[in-house]
Amino acid sequence: MVLIVILILLLTWFGFALVRVENERYALQVGLCTLKPSDPLALFDCLKKTETRTGWWWHIFYALKG
Repeated sequence: MVLIVILILLLTWFGFALVRVENERYALQVGLCTLKPSDPLALFDCLKKTETRTGWWWHIFYALKG
């Protein structure tokens, strides 16, 4: 039983990470966030704040789709 709970927690954690990475990837792909040589840290702030799709499930769908 403990193993199942641990696996569910790990899958949830990986799911959140997958959503975050797919959101950042798509924001860079469509050009929502660009790297400015004068302020490279602005890119990271932009990626944190940008919402590229209407729901987290779309990020998981497109990430797993390939």
